[in-house]
Amino acid sequence: MRCQLISHDVTPLDVLKQYWGYDSFRPMQEEVIDSVLQGHDTLALMPTGGGKSITFQVPAMMCEGVAIVITPLVALMKDQVDQLRHQRIRAAYLHSGQKRSEMLNILDNVLLSDYKLLYVSPERLNNKLFLRRLHALRVSFVVVDECHCISQWGYDFRPDYLRIKDFRKILPTHTPILALTATATIEVVEDVQQLLTFRAGHKFFKRSFYRPALSYVVRPTADKLRETVHILRSVPGSALVYLQSRKKTYEWANFLNEMGLQADYFHAGLPPEVKAQKQEAWQSGATRIMVCTNAFGMGINKRDVRVVIHPTAPLAPESYYQEAGRAGRDNHRSYAVLLYTPETDERILLRKLENKYPPRDLILRVYDALGNYFQLGVELGEGALFEFNVFHFCGVFHFPVQVVLSALAILSISGYVEYLEDHSMASRLKFIVPRNELYHLFADDERHYDDLIELLLRQYPGLFSDYSYIDEGQLAKALGYTPEQLSTLLKNLRRWHIIDYIPGKRSNYILYKMQRQPTHKLKFPAHLYKDRVKGDKKRLGAMLDYIHTRSGCRVELLMKYFGEEHPLPCGYCDLCLSGIEGNKLTYRLVDEIEAYLKEHNIQRVDELTRAFPQLSQNDIITALDHLERERRL
Repeated sequence: MRCQLISHDVTPLDVLKQYWGYDSFRPMQEEVIDSVLQGHDTLALMPTGGGKSITFQVPAMMCEGVAIVITPLVALMKDQVDQLRHQRIRAAYLHSGQKRSEMLNILDNVLLSDYKLLYVSPERLNNKLFLRRLHALRVSFVVVDECHCISQWGYDFRPDYLRIKDFRKILPTHTPILALTATATIEVVEDVQQLLTFRAGHKFFKRSFYRPALSYVVRPTADKLRETVHILRSVPGSALVYLQSRKKTYEWANFLNEMGLQADYFHAGLPPEVKAQKQEAWQSGATRIMVCTNAFGMGINKRDVRVVIHPTAPLAPESYYQEAGRAGRDNHRSYAVLLYTPETDERILLRKLENKYPPRDLILRVYDALGNYFQLGVELGEGALFEFNVFHFCGVFHFPVQVVLSALAILSISGYVEYLEDHSMASRLKFIVPRNELYHLFADDERHYDDLIELLLRQYPGLFSDYSYIDEGQLAKALGYTPEQLSTLLKNLRRWHIIDYIPGKRSNYILYKMQRQPTHKLKFPAHLYKDRVKGDKKRLGAMLDYIHTRSGCRVELLMKYFGEEHPLPCGYCDLCLSGIEGNKLTYRLVDEIEAYLKEHNIQRVDELTRAFPQLSQNDIITALDHLERERRL
């Protein structure tokens, strides 16, 4: 069933021109949009920087109702919603860090003000308040961004994505779903379509994984820091340096600055306002080099990145392709450089994979230690939330940090606990005196405390039996106080043992999804543990092949890994430049043919054959077919 259009006289190209100012679509965008408008369930694989957002933002403007966009990337939500609002498109976002009152206000605006896009984080799909309000919304279609996260065979599996199938059952049966990702193998594609319950007649679109402006290089070195300095001095322009350790981002950024290179650092543990400041400085060009963990870059569309350096390889080609693909989005020559120290790096990668899957008895010990750390009894604690300092925990129980983080990931996948990293938690409050005592506590000149208590009781029912999340900003506004004045009143009430008040803050938390279990009852499903070990070993093997190969083409190797049939050598990577045969068709020669056609305005294949005598007529036809598919002619 087709989406209900606002107007049958408006085309996707009209909308693209009106709101984004473009005269044409990029390759495959229009086909995906047409599939959504026709009501088909659709899966599209589009490379990083390939314009995924246009494929759902354009049809959202054409259809009645609001498109629900499910994405795990809060930075992407904010960035895209800000851009849409700048273009006078009504859009909003919901994520777990927002307060209850803020979520209610956003949902009311979406319902009453004809919003076109609502971005939600996957954990919101389990929020009862959101689900109740959903029935009042007219949903045009659902978008699942980073859809590889739903697959156990994917490199970034997230349990919250498994809720999407149940979420879909709440919607009218004709509501189409658009699944998007930049990286997926054949197994992941099949898994996504099954787990999202694609209907008959579904469509699948796939763009080439080839990035025309990106040259891939693997460089052996015993001194990665000095080699990084050499590369950054040799390649001018904006740069990213990806490291595995938060501490090293700080150390490397300081060293680069000492070497006269303008650099800053970024990781997930920084305060939100600091992150925003650093990101803005890099986006605007005020900071040239960002030394960062993989927490930086998702959803950020800076087009003029000239080089991405990996001093340490990721564990999977998918991660490497995503991060390297942040260079060269403006189609100017850029470089993805992976540094490695022979033998040493392979041992490090194998150890990292081993640490990612600690043995069962070690996971049980971590789980048991968590219960003791929080003083939580067995068969208690379902829904309990505890602030968690992983470094203090590891110091108390003598666990390596990486082992604990890996154990938490497996416990989360298995449904026992959830580790909420860098999570914004609203303030909580509960009365700890009987209700009848409240009215005899304060003198006439302390009326402001009575006013606050009266407002709390009116706004948040049930405060005598359980904690409620509160919104200090809303309370202060209602009472005519500054935030500082309200904070003083609440802290005094806590000091006098009238309330238990827990101020909100951004921190790390452990959430018990079910009551604490005796360790002998814990089970880790094979398809979520052993099978993932097998998949990760396969991915690491492919990453090591990429590093160690000494012949052929790096791009060709990556494209075959992602299931692309008959890719050409690139002609630009370090392997191609060191050993490519002159009479072999490459993407580099395709680029040269494109330039020749534009300069000479010729029409005949035989003229091209004379201009490129090293290529056969079949090679020339293949090159022209490629240019036509990519709409470069």
